[in-house]
Amino acid sequence: MREKQQQQLRELLSKRSLSSRELMQGLSVSQPTLSRLIQSMSHEVVTMGKGRATCYGLPRKIHNRSSCLPIYTIDPRGDVHTYGQLTALQGGQYWWESATGTGEAFNQIPWFLEDLLVTGYSARTFAQQQSEALQLPRRLADWNPEDKLFAASKYGEDQVGNLLIGEDSLARYLAKARELPPAIEAKDQLWKYPQLAQQTLAGELNSALVRGEQPKFSICVLEQGTPYHMLIKFSPAVDSHEARRYFDLLICEHLALEAVRTAGHNAARSRIVIAGSQAFLCLKRFDRRGPLGRLPSISLKSLNMRINFPCDSWVAASQRLEKCEMINAKDARKLRWLALFSDLVGNTNQHFQNISLIPHQQNFYILAPIYGIRPTLYEPIAGEVPRRLFTPPALRNEVVPELPSAMEAAIFFWKSAAVDERISTEFRQICYENCELLKLQHHGPQLIV
Repeated sequence: MREKQQQQLRELLSKRSLSSRELMQGLSVSQPTLSRLIQSMSHEVVTMGKGRATCYGLPRKIHNRSSCLPIYTIDPRGDVHTYGQLTALQGGQYWWESATGTGEAFNQIPWFLEDLLVTGYSARTFAQQQSEALQLPRRLADWNPEDKLFAASKYGEDQVGNLLIGEDSLARYLAKARELPPAIEAKDQLWKYPQLAQQTLAGELNSALVRGEQPKFSICVLEQGTPYHMLIKFSPAVDSHEARRYFDLLICEHLALEAVRTAGHNAARSRIVIAGSQAFLCLKRFDRRGPLGRLPSISLKSLNMRINFPCDSWVAASQRLEKCEMINAKDARKLRWLALFSDLVGNTNQHFQNISLIPHQQNFYILAPIYGIRPTLYEPIAGEVPRRLFTPPALRNEVVPELPSAMEAAIFFWKSAAVDERISTEFRQICYENCELLKLQHHGPQLIV
């Protein structure tokens, strides 16, 4: 009789986690009988929650390994702390239990782990190189979210933010921390950066968890005796129209961040290093401190997943987060300003991983320094550099109050790019024309609100 009930329990929990009431109904047993049954299967049943909120599930191995993944945080000194444990459950669910004892069930990978999943340009090379070791397909496009989670648990020692997942990643982090290479000095950038760019393209650097479609690498640079972690984007080291355009756009990204700061908003600190025919955009990382320290950071995509909304637009997201009291009114306005400024500078790549937030309290966040703004309208396509006409989109009512400041900053950006001699003559002419176009709009009839 007991064995039959155990098998019935396994069948019920194979679909999803269930509460005591649901199990009693499904098994047609009393609470004492269910308690004894659960106790007899304590080695294979996961008990989640407390009191009336208690529910039960069956663990599910991730790629035939353990069903449990420990999660750690790295503090500003570089020390590691236990954050909690993620348990995969049958039925595709997950149980998260923090180090403080609180827990929550999820029907997918928890939102706060989304940024740990391998994605982007470097991840495709990583997938090809590590597919055999991980026993996963060679193409990243063939990986599902749990494949990416599994990969992050094995090679996730250099995550964005301060979270680290898996014992293997922890061991790799501690080993690298003990053998920390010396920081690159400013005088060595001109010869060192081209080497690191080649190694990145060859897949020799472990940059799989550096997000984005632009090739980049992360390093520690020594400036006036102080180590800083920098994210380095670079243009191709070839003589072609495509390479020249990427060169121009990296300069523009630097100038756009300067325009954002001039308008009074916080933006990532950046500088341009030119080595031969390559441009290197150096961005100071706001999720790093000193040689080993890390700070928390979460993408707008992950936060949007938390409130279970689609990634539609920055403007809509700003309104939702403000209504949920997850950001304040000032940051909501700043995000709307950034959306409008992006429209006015041809930044068509307004995706939700190009905005980060910093946890301030349990359910409250502040906008991180702005990054990733450039006129992507003019990016090459399949190696070609098409001629495109810049047409600012129609003005949305929600952003009308931000128009004067955003327009002034956009004109400042296009004007700066039009006179910057590091940019090609052809693209400077495009920037000049766009600047004049916005000036005409700025001095034309205005909507008064």
